[in-house]
Amino acid sequence: MEKGKLGPALRGTGAEAGPFPAEANDFDMAVAHRGLTEPPAPATIRGMIPFQEQPMRVALIPLKVLPRAPQTNLRRLQKRLEEAAAGRPDLVCLPECTLSGYLYTEEDFARFAEPIPGETTRQVGDLARPYRFHLCFGLLERAPEGVYDTAVLMDGAGRVLHLHRKNNEKPPFLKGREVRAVDTALGRLGILICGDLFSEEVVARLDRRVRLLIVPLARSFAGRSPDRARWEREERQVYLEAVRRVGLPTVLVNALEEGQDPSFGGAMVVGADGEVLAESPHGSDALLLYDLP
Repeated sequence: MEKGKLGPALRGTGAEAGPFPAEANDFDMAVAHRGLTEPPAPATIRGMIPFQEQPMRVALIPLKVLPRAPQTNLRRLQKRLEEAAAGRPDLVCLPECTLSGYLYTEEDFARFAEPIPGETTRQVGDLARPYRFHLCFGLLERAPEGVYDTAVLMDGAGRVLHLHRKNNEKPPFLKGREVRAVDTALGRLGILICGDLFSEEVVARLDRRVRLLIVPLARSFAGRSPDRARWEREERQVYLEAVRRVGLPTVLVNALEEGQDPSFGGAMVVGADGEVLAESPHGSDALLLYDLP
């Protein structure tokens, strides 16, 4: 079974499609520096010139995740943030359900879903705060009405600036109802999660003034996963075409899970025209750094 499964709409039918729940499911420290115009340099002081005139350095971390082991994954995240910080990014992006893995049963919700703010947002904020970069990560959010698949954007002080609840999701998750953008020190940013990218209804509500769209993923194949040949043959171009339809610069970052039907890692930076600007290898957790104009 597959997580984040692509439906018929992705083959060009125009129908809405999205991820479908599936069965639950080497720490490669290599760094893929792509698109850097110069070696990493100390962060500039924002506010001296308009943010539109300053490049934004993004770091994408396809974190290696052990499902249902959030403390193990938190320790891994701490090491990866230290690694990313050496490149002095302005924004760090992590996968969907970053610390828990993509889980979808009521039993798992009872164990791993948390409120926002909560312990997980506090812990991740504490890890990121010394580096002063913005950070986007995914988690299972427990709200009074139920559980959402949510992504949180934090500022350089580790405070929650914005959250997006996945709209294109299946029960027992609740569906998010809003698609909003947020103004930050880096410009206006937006978030979609995985299958949201392939929903015409969701995409239609995106703010077209967004400087960058962030898309955390937890995408896997049934059977063999990772599968580079299948990725190249069936899906890579589908994601690029989805970004082209959105028409916004977009970063995509997938989890690299362990266990059954694991999400297959990798990350991409894609231009508004659907062309790849930078890419880390399929099946890897390699850090990808890129300077956006």
